[in-house]
Amino acid sequence: MIADVTARSEPGSFRAQVDAGRRSVLLVETVLVPPSSPAQQGPSQSQLDELKLRMDRIQAEIERLQSQRQRLGKQFPDPALRTTSLVEQVDDRISDALATASLLAEVQQQLGEKQLLLEQKLAELAQEKAAAELRHGQAPSSERQGRSQPTRRVTVRIGGSGAPSVLLISYVVPAARFFPAYTLRLLDGGKRAVWSVEAHVAQISGEDWSGVRLSLSTADLIFDARLPELPSLRFGRAQPPPRRGYRPAPAGLDQLFAGYDRGFAGGQAPPDGLLSEPSMPSLPERTPPTDALHFDDSLSDEPTWATRAESAEAELAKKGGLPPMAESVGYPPPPPPGAPPPSALFAMAMPPPAPSAPAPQRATSANLARSGGAPSQGEKELKRRPAAKSLSAFGGGGGSDGAFDDEGGASGGLGGAGFAEEAPAQPDAIEPQDTWLDFDQLQLGGPEDQVFRGKLKRRSDGESHSKIQQAVRTLEKLHAPGGLVDPLLSRGHFDHRYDAEGLLKIPSDGKLHRVAILAAEGAPTLRLVTVPRERAEVYREAELQNPCPAPLLSGPVDVYVDGGLLTTDAISHVDRGGSVRVGMGVEDRVRVARNVRAEEESAGLLGGSTAMTHTVTLEIQSSLGQPIQIDVLDRMPVSEDKSLSVELIYDKPVHTPYDQVERGAPIRRGLKWRVPLPAGGKVKIEYQYRLVFSAKSEIIGGNRRD
Repeated sequence: MIADVTARSEPGSFRAQVDAGRRSVLLVETVLVPPSSPAQQGPSQSQLDELKLRMDRIQAEIERLQSQRQRLGKQFPDPALRTTSLVEQVDDRISDALATASLLAEVQQQLGEKQLLLEQKLAELAQEKAAAELRHGQAPSSERQGRSQPTRRVTVRIGGSGAPSVLLISYVVPAARFFPAYTLRLLDGGKRAVWSVEAHVAQISGEDWSGVRLSLSTADLIFDARLPELPSLRFGRAQPPPRRGYRPAPAGLDQLFAGYDRGFAGGQAPPDGLLSEPSMPSLPERTPPTDALHFDDSLSDEPTWATRAESAEAELAKKGGLPPMAESVGYPPPPPPGAPPPSALFAMAMPPPAPSAPAPQRATSANLARSGGAPSQGEKELKRRPAAKSLSAFGGGGGSDGAFDDEGGASGGLGGAGFAEEAPAQPDAIEPQDTWLDFDQLQLGGPEDQVFRGKLKRRSDGESHSKIQQAVRTLEKLHAPGGLVDPLLSRGHFDHRYDAEGLLKIPSDGKLHRVAILAAEGAPTLRLVTVPRERAEVYREAELQNPCPAPLLSGPVDVYVDGGLLTTDAISHVDRGGSVRVGMGVEDRVRVARNVRAEEESAGLLGGSTAMTHTVTLEIQSSLGQPIQIDVLDRMPVSEDKSLSVELIYDKPVHTPYDQVERGAPIRRGLKWRVPLPAGGKVKIEYQYRLVFSAKSEIIGGNRRD
C-alpha cells in the first residue's frame, strides 16, 4: 500500500509492474483519502494572505479618513449675524466662528497626516506583497499547499511466492507540458560541436519531482489506433450477431432484492420534509421468539414472516380487491367490472413507465390488514410517508408496479388519489464506450439504490476532477517566451520519446524550468552564405548532421562560440539523420559586390524582336586569415508569357540548380555556386542571360531585368 499520492492524478491510469519471476500483479486499486483534520495553508500562502488582509484594512482606513476630511471640508462656520440687531455681541460671534474654522483646519491637518502615514505604510506593504508573491511562486508544492490535503492511496495485490525485487507503479498527471529548446556549442575554432537537447518543463501535479528520471514524449496519452470494422453483406443462411463484450442487466434482477425490500425497505425512516399520514397502514413489527440474527426459518414448523407475506399476497390476488381495512382508511373501492382502473387512466395521459422493482410493501400491508395488530415503532415511522406515495403498496385497482424513488418512497400508481408522481430516472443502456473500461470509476449500485441497484454506474470524484481541469487550464494559459514552439505543432507524423540522461528536479509551481535532456557531439561545417541580389551582407552558417538518435522538433537554438554567446536562432523539424543549419550572424570581414550590365539590340527576322542581354558579375573579397567555402545564391528572371523567352548564355564557373526547398520556400531558376575563398583572396563569378520579346512590346517596369 502506497499513501500520499497526489490527488491530481487520473484514478484510472494507475499501473503496477513487478520483475519477471514467480510473482504477478493481481489488483491495483486507488482510493481518494480525505484529510483527517481541517486543511492548513502553507507558510508562504499564510504570509501572503496576512499581507493582503493588512493592506485591505489600511485601505479601508484611508478611505474612512478621506471621507471624513471631505465632510469636514464642506463645513462652514457661519456667525449668523443679524444686521438689524442692536444687542448681539458681534465680536464674540466672530471670535467663535474663527475659532471653529481654526479647529476644523487643525482636525483636517491631523487627518491628512494620518492618511499620509497610512499611504506610506500601504506602499511598503505592496512591496512586501510583491516579494511574498515571488517567494510563493518559487516555493515547492509541499510548502504552498500546506497540510491536510486530500491524497490518493494505492493498494497493489501481488500473487505468487517470494519477495519481489522491483515494484514499479505508474500513473498519469495531466497538468504537465514542455517546450523543446537547444544549445549549440562550437569549440576549437568551429572544428568540434556539442549539440544539447533541452526543454522548458512546467507542471502542477501537486507534488514536486525531485530526483526523477524524466522522459518527454510527443505522443498523445490516449489514442485509439484500432481499425474500423466494416460489416459484410453475405448471401446465404443468416448468421448470428457477433457477441459483444457489454452485456445488459440480467432478467429478473429486481427479484434478487425482494427479500431485502420486505425485511428492510419498509422500516426505513422517511425523508425529511414529508407530511405525516396518520390513517396510513404500516408494516407489522416482527418479533421472533429467538434472536433474529441466529433464527433459522428453515428449521421452524411455524409459518415464517416471508411465507405469511407470500400467502397473503396470493389471497389478495384471488379476491381481486383491497382488504376491508384498506377501504376503512379512505382508499377507493375496486373499480366496477369493465371500467379501466385508475392506473390505466393515468397511463393514457402519461407515457408508459420504465420497468422497475416490484412492490415489496403490497404483501406486508395486506398481512397487516388481516391480522389487525397494534401499530409498532416501524408502523409509526411508515405512517409519516405521504398517501400519494403509499398507494402503490396496495396496488389499488391493480395498476401500480411499485417503483420507488431515490428517497425511498413509492413513485408509481395513483390509485385514485389523483397525485401525478414522476417515474424515477432509469439508467441508460450500456454502450460500448472506452469510459466503461475505466474500472476504477465503475461502481455497483447497492440495494438501497432503487434505480441502479445491481447495475454498474460510472462515478467521478467531482472535486478532484475539477482541480485537475483547473490545473490543466492554468498550464494552457501559460505564457511561453518567444521562440518556443508547442511540440504538438512540429512532431510530424511519427512520435518519439526523449529520455533524460540524469536525475532532474522540477517543482510543482506552474512555471517553466529549463532542464537538460541529452547531448551529442558532431563535426560541424562552417560556411558563408550570401544572396547579393537581395542584400550585400555575408552570413555565417554552421551545418551539422543531426547527431541525436531522435528527430529534432522546432525550437530556439542558442549558439555559443568558444564559451561566449554569439546569437539565438531557430530551427524547424529535422528528421533523424538530417542536417541542421544554424545561423551565426553577419561576417563583416567578407565583402561582396554585384554589378549588372544590360545591352539592348534588335533580333529576329527583319528586326521584329528585341533582345536584352544581361551580364551579371559577382565579386567577393575576403579579409579572413584562413580559407573557407562560400555559397553564392542568385536567380534568373521567370516569366509565364510565351512571347517572352529567357535563355542562359554562359556562366563561369558552372552553377548548380537551386530550388530552396530545404528552407520551406521553393523557387524557380535559382542559381548556386559553392566556391573556395582563399585567405585574404578574391573570387569572381560571372554569368550572362538574354531576354527576347516582340519589338512592339515592352516589359512592365522597364526592359532591364536584374
